[in-house]
Amino acid sequence: MSVAATVDRTGLDRILVATDLSGRSGKAVARGLNLASKYSAHIKIVHVVDDDQPEVLVELEASRSSELLTEFVRPLVQQYGVEPEIEVIKGMASEAIRMAADAMNADLLVLGEHRRLKGRDVFTGTTVERVIRMCGRPVLVARLESDQTYRSVVAAIDFSYPSVEALRFVSRASFLGCSELVLLHAYLPLAEGFMRYANVGEDRIEDYARSLADEARTALESLVKTVPAAGLSPELVVQEGAPQEVIGEFIATRLPQLVVLGTTGNSLLKNIFIGSVANAVLRDAACDVLAYAGRRDGE
Repeated sequence: MSVAATVDRTGLDRILVATDLSGRSGKAVARGLNLASKYSAHIKIVHVVDDDQPEVLVELEASRSSELLTEFVRPLVQQYGVEPEIEVIKGMASEAIRMAADAMNADLLVLGEHRRLKGRDVFTGTTVERVIRMCGRPVLVARLESDQTYRSVVAAIDFSYPSVEALRFVSRASFLGCSELVLLHAYLPLAEGFMRYANVGEDRIEDYARSLADEARTALESLVKTVPAAGLSPELVVQEGAPQEVIGEFIATRLPQLVVLGTTGNSLLKNIFIGSVANAVLRDAACDVLAYAGRRDGE
């Protein structure tokens, strides 16, 4: 039976894809059309023209971009049999994409991977990062070819509101057709250093670390009971270590096709940059990443 026949067509009705007409964003367009076909979703594909230039240049670029966008999308439309809405919009990329997502009340945004620059190993201040931070919606960063199905999905869970909401989203969308789901939690026994400084016995230190792991597993088990697993039996993995390292090593070992995670800001920089764990995953993962930086009402 095909993936298209098995997915639950709920929770993914409106998809927005943003493209800069680069090869990287071609994967995003293809993935968006693929998902729209499988979920019978309405899809809109936009390209943003920077309006911080003379108006005559803006209009010329917009006109030319409209032609290029149509040509860019046409072969993929024929491949997936989905007729998208296509629009060239003007403004600063991240803000224009956010406004377009709000206007159509998109369930999912799909973007291409960020540009990797020589001599830079950080993922900060890019359009992708700004969109994730600003839009308050799930954002899928497409890195794989669209014919690679999401057979295995790893959801990194830290029990924050964004990570739980990210899990709820992929649950409503039947985990985008996956057949293997892992819920991964990383923890650090923060009091261990103090306990060693205080000459606490190794047995007590081990008991302390074990109790944290047990509590985390119990919390994952409770979470599974509240989030429908679409017929899947999630594997629950609790590992000691810094989240960034644990998640990175787990991805490198298990090679999932999709990683799902929530992200919050970093202390005083929460309105500027997304969290360091999401930063690292988006930078390093060789698979697609679905990130959600949603906030509760009033936050």
